[in-house]
Amino acid sequence: MKIFQIELFGIIQGVGFRPFVYTLAHQWGLKGYVQNRYSKLLIILVVENEQILESFLQELFQNIPKNASIHTSKIQEIIQKNEILSIQQNLRESFYILSSPTGDDELQPTSLPYDTRICEQCLKEMFEEKGRFAHYAFTTCAHCGVRYSILKHLPYDRIHTSMSAFQMCLQCQESYNNPFDRRFHAQPNSCLQCAIRLRLFDENDCIVTFPTPSEDDKLITQVAQMLKKGKIVAMKGVGGFNLIADASNQEAIKTLRQRKNRPFKPFAVMFKSLEQIQSIASVSALESEALLSPAAPIVLLEKLRQNHTSQVLTQECLELLAPQVSTIGAILPYNGLMYLLFEKLTSPLIFTSANIPHESIIADVDILRNKLGREGQKIYDAILDYNREIVNPIDDSIVRLIAGKMRPLRLARGFAPKSLRQISSKNQHHTQNCERSYTILALGAHQKASLTFLACDDKKAFSEALISAYIGDLESKDSIERYYHTYTFLSHFYARNTGFKPRIVACDANPRYVSTQIAKEIAKAADSDILPLAHHKAHFYAILGEYEALSQRALGIVWDGTGLGEDGHIWGGEAFIYNPSNPCFNKDSLVDNKMERVAHFEEFTLLGGESATKEIAKVALSLIWSFVPYPDSYLYLFEKTFTPQALNLLRHSFDKKLDLPTSSVGRLFDGVAYLLGILSRQSYEGQSGAMIESLALEHLYRHSDCESPYEFCIHQGVISLKGIVCGVIGDMLAGEILKACDRFLETLAHIALSLSQEFKTENVYFSGGVFQNKLLCDKIHRLFSQNHIAYQMHTILPTNDANISFGQAIYTREILKER
Repeated sequence: MKIFQIELFGIIQGVGFRPFVYTLAHQWGLKGYVQNRYSKLLIILVVENEQILESFLQELFQNIPKNASIHTSKIQEIIQKNEILSIQQNLRESFYILSSPTGDDELQPTSLPYDTRICEQCLKEMFEEKGRFAHYAFTTCAHCGVRYSILKHLPYDRIHTSMSAFQMCLQCQESYNNPFDRRFHAQPNSCLQCAIRLRLFDENDCIVTFPTPSEDDKLITQVAQMLKKGKIVAMKGVGGFNLIADASNQEAIKTLRQRKNRPFKPFAVMFKSLEQIQSIASVSALESEALLSPAAPIVLLEKLRQNHTSQVLTQECLELLAPQVSTIGAILPYNGLMYLLFEKLTSPLIFTSANIPHESIIADVDILRNKLGREGQKIYDAILDYNREIVNPIDDSIVRLIAGKMRPLRLARGFAPKSLRQISSKNQHHTQNCERSYTILALGAHQKASLTFLACDDKKAFSEALISAYIGDLESKDSIERYYHTYTFLSHFYARNTGFKPRIVACDANPRYVSTQIAKEIAKAADSDILPLAHHKAHFYAILGEYEALSQRALGIVWDGTGLGEDGHIWGGEAFIYNPSNPCFNKDSLVDNKMERVAHFEEFTLLGGESATKEIAKVALSLIWSFVPYPDSYLYLFEKTFTPQALNLLRHSFDKKLDLPTSSVGRLFDGVAYLLGILSRQSYEGQSGAMIESLALEHLYRHSDCESPYEFCIHQGVISLKGIVCGVIGDMLAGEILKACDRFLETLAHIALSLSQEFKTENVYFSGGVFQNKLLCDKIHRLFSQNHIAYQMHTILPTNDANISFGQAIYTREILKER
C-alpha cells in the first residue's frame, strides 16, 4: 500500500472540483480524501494498484469540470513516516471530502473562482411549474452562478462568502451533503424554502415585498410592466446595479441618455436570445460561442447594413442606442433574475452600469439611492434589489473579434481576477543570500486602472500573476475607494503574519497619477522599494509577458492616447526594440536599457494639455499649424469653435511652446476626425476612432477595395505627419470623407508594416488602446500575412491601459533576476 499526494493549482475552487474528485475516486474504489486548501486543491489517495492510480489521473485531467482550469499540478508519493501518520489520522473507510482547514498558513498565489452564467439544468428547474426552484431567481448549482462577487476570502466555502448569512433548509442541506447531487458542496445553494429575497422600491420610493418567497416573482412582473411603459429600472445584478430600459422604446432611450448625461456613448443591449441578436447584427461562430459561453461577456458586433429590416429593433432605435458607429454591444441573460424578467418581455433591454460618469459600478442600494435617486436628479424610476451582499463589485466583460481572434477589451466578470502562471529560466544571477520567493506589486496606470500581484519563486523557476478585474479611471473618490478595496482584498492572499510586504512596488513614471501616489504610500508603509516605468514600455512588457517572449529580440509597436515618456513628452505613437542581451536597468538614469525607442510619430503640440482629449479642435489646429503650408488658409474650419480672441491665445501658446509636445496616435485620430468634419467635440474616450472606423467600413462596403495610403516617410526614426495631414485635408476639400477615413487607417497599417520591415525581428508585438480598432487591426493582419511577417496582439489581457500593471510587474521581475 502506498500513499500519494496530488496538488492542483489553478481555477479549482468554486467549480465543482471536489465533488468531481469524490465521484471519480469512488468509481475507482480508491480510499483517501480531497480538501480545499488556501491556494490549491489537495488530494490524498491510498493506492494498492498503481495502474488504477494512472487510470484515475488520466480521467481526472481529461474530464475536469467545464469551468475549471488546472495551471500546474504536483504528484508525489508520501514516504516520510511523520507525514504518513498525519495523513492516516484523517483517513476513513472510503474516500470523502475533508473540511477546509481553519488556519491555513499556505498563503501562496492562487486563482480565484469566476462568476459564470446559469447552466441549462438550473434553467430547466427554474422554469418548472412546481418544485423548490420554480421561478426562483437565485437557482444555482456547483457548476454555475456567483463566485468571486460573493467571496470574502479563501478557501471557497460558504462561511467565507456572503451566503453565510443564509441558513440552508433541510432539503438544500441534503443536496449539499449528497455526493451524487448536482448541488454537492455548491456554496451558493438555496431554494424557495431558504430563499434570497427580492424587494422593489417603486416610483414613490416605497418598499414593496411579499410574505413568501414564492410570491417574489410578482415583483419581477411589476418590473416588466414598468419597462413596457418606458420606465427606467435599476436592477441589482451579479456584480452591481444596472440601469435597464426598453431598447425598442425611443423615448425611453432618449430619457436615459438625458438623465445619465450620456449624449452619444453607445449603450450595451441585452437580448432575449441569440436569434434576436442575429436579426440586427452579424454574428460569426466565434462571436456566437463568446455570447453563449459561461463568462457571458458583452460582445461588440457589427450592425447589419442600414437597409436591413428587423422585427426586434428599428433602425431608428439602433441609431439611438449606438449613434454614429457601426457596432452594437450585445449580451445575453446570464442569471436567473434576467431570464425570469425576459419570460415576461419580448423586447431587448438597454443594459448599462448604474453609476455616475467616471465612477465605479454601484453595488449597495443605499449608495445607489443617495447618488442616483436624489430629488430632481433621479436617474431611475424604480429599483429591484435583493438581500444578498455583493462583496466584490464587478462590471461585465467586453470582448471583440479582431484580426481573427476574440480579444478582451474589458477584463471583468467571468474572466477576472485573471491568473497567469509562467515558467521562466532559472536565474543565473542570484546569490545564495538573496531571497528566492517574493511578491511584486504593480499599481498600473490612471485610466482603466488595474493591479497585478506577481509571486515569484526563482528556486522553482516560476512566477504567477494575479491581475485584478477592471476598476475604471481613477477620476473620482468612488473609483479610488474601489481601487483600495481591490488592493486590500487581493493583498490578503499574499500577506504573512506581519502583513503584506511586497519586495518591490512598481508604478507608472507619471508622478501625477493617483496610482503612482498610492504606490508611494504602500511602499512607505511596507518599507518596500518603489520602481517607476515609462507607460509605453509597460505596454510592451505586458505583451511580451503574455506570450512569455522575453528571451528573444523583438519589435514592439505601442500606440495609444497618452502617457509620460522618458523625455518628459507625451508619448503615444512609439516603436521599441527589445534586446534581452542588454542589461535591464540603468540606476543613474532610471531608464530601462533592454528597450530602445527606435521610432515615433512626428511630434506636435498638445494645445491645452489634457483638455484637448475632449476639445479635439485644439488637436486639429495644432496639426495645421505644425504640418500644413499656408495654415491661415484653413482657419475658417475653426470659426464656429473658437472666437478670434481664443484663437489668438492658442496661437500664443503654440508659438511659446507652453504645452507639451506629443507623438500620440490617439490624438492624431482626434485631429483627423475634426478636420474631416465628423466630430467637433469628443464626449467619450475613443469616440473619434470608432467613428472613423465606421465610416471607413461604409466606404469598403460601397467600394470593396482598400484605398492607397497617404504619403509618409520614416527618417531617422521619425514618422512624418505632413503627407498624412495634407492628404486628409485634400480628401476633405474634395468631399471624400469616407475615402479619407479608409485611407487614414490604411496608412497606419502601412506604417506598422514599414516599421517591421526596417527593424527586422522574428516577431512584432502590438499593444496600446489604438489596437482596439478592429478595422485597423484587420488591415495590419492582411498586410503582415501578405508579407509573411509574424505578429502578436493581446488575446488574454486587454490591449488598453488595463495591461499596464502586468507589464510593470514583468519588468520588475526581470530587474530582480539580474540583481
